[in-house]
Amino acid sequence: MNKVLTLNKKMFKRRMFRVSNGIGGLIFASVGFKLFNRKPASDSEPIENVEPAKAEGSPKRHIVLDGYTLKQVQIFIRHGARTPIHTTRNVEEVSYNNNMLLGEVPCTMFNHKVVDLNGGPRPFSTYDAHYAKDDKLMKDGCMRGLLTKLGQYQMYKIGQSIGEQYIREAKLIDDNFDESQVYVRSTNIARTIATARCVLGGIFHSQNLQNCSEPVKIYVGDSKTDELLPRTAVCRVLRQINHFAMIHAGDLPGLKEDRLLVENLLNIEADGTPGKHKINFVDVRDDIVARETHGFEIPKCLKPHRQMIYENAAKVIYYAFCAHEEAEREVAMKLSNGPMMDLILKNIEESDTSGFKMYLYSCHDSTLVGLLGTLDIYDFTWPPFGSDVRFELYENADGNKFVRVSYNGQDKIVRGCSSELSPLSEFKQSFEKYSLDNDTYEELCSSNILEVIAQEMLEKEKDEVEDTEDKERSDTPAGM
Repeated sequence: MNKVLTLNKKMFKRRMFRVSNGIGGLIFASVGFKLFNRKPASDSEPIENVEPAKAEGSPKRHIVLDGYTLKQVQIFIRHGARTPIHTTRNVEEVSYNNNMLLGEVPCTMFNHKVVDLNGGPRPFSTYDAHYAKDDKLMKDGCMRGLLTKLGQYQMYKIGQSIGEQYIREAKLIDDNFDESQVYVRSTNIARTIATARCVLGGIFHSQNLQNCSEPVKIYVGDSKTDELLPRTAVCRVLRQINHFAMIHAGDLPGLKEDRLLVENLLNIEADGTPGKHKINFVDVRDDIVARETHGFEIPKCLKPHRQMIYENAAKVIYYAFCAHEEAEREVAMKLSNGPMMDLILKNIEESDTSGFKMYLYSCHDSTLVGLLGTLDIYDFTWPPFGSDVRFELYENADGNKFVRVSYNGQDKIVRGCSSELSPLSEFKQSFEKYSLDNDTYEELCSSNILEVIAQEMLEKEKDEVEDTEDKERSDTPAGM
């Protein structure tokens, strides 16, 4: 377990090789990306078949619907394969710092500019600065959370698929990039910015984008007010919910036993401090996925328990952004996604006047988990690299509007809606209560809502006990 883990070259060569792409340099063979088109691997499947972005065998999803005109699409997409953010205690790190994994893939490159939401200079990224700290660097000086070459080409291929659907099939947008039609935004983090670039390169072809008269703009927001991020750093209430999940969920029944098992397998001894966990399922999963995706072996002791780790991590991340307690769930969903839901609804409302036909938002798994929970379509499977949620706005011949939501290529019936293609009025009625403008968001963040909910839960439990006692008395003969 403590010996150096080396790259499985044979496995890695199956995933990529050098070919000419008209620009020159390294790109990956499409055959190597079958791992992004498979269902999640089971315990009996090969370790290399992990982190899919689309389900295997799902029917082709048609964008053009008889009797309806597609007016707009909003795509929220998770970044591609990256180096890990977390590593596992008592397991030697692997080295991602080599030319086969890190660097820019030429076919994704074109003249672009990262700007703030007003078109000004890019804001300072506190996240990237954190990853760049000396004490945060990985083995051989590699930064955590970097989009690898594998991830770049993965997102380029996904961009090609998006172009096929919305340019050639639906004819929603033009062949050539038009900033009056397509709005591109990312969180202010290197891996999501690079993801937006790669997806754009796939949609419009990097060669064509390079010929644009001006650099293509990728907009980013400040992390303290970014609708695309759950703002745990600035929202006290959401931080409390997140803190419980990330720090204390390991003590929940079922998770605790599994956590102790993994800690024992890793030869990690508890120090007896209450709430002091030596591992977190989210962290261990992150390390495993990065290793497997890039062709590294995972610790042999964890292989038999890989699925258990994945399942528990998917529960913890849901609790982190949608709450463990059902009584807190609506508040958690509002705080995780309220500003983003407000953005989604505003984009729909302005569909006839804004001119934008496509909104491309490059974000994170944490973004999608909260969104999937709010939509009531989270299946307790971690959103793989390249996952996306799409909101498509259609209009019929009578001018009535409809919304269709898909997740990873499959249409979904979302919370409060009666069908996959739901009337806009039905969709709005269901999700307006989850939508928060900035003032309402800040008010809820600074409130004592969790304390109020906790008190209500105590009162309810007290009432239930009293009701039970009263029933027992009424069933007891007088004088007894």
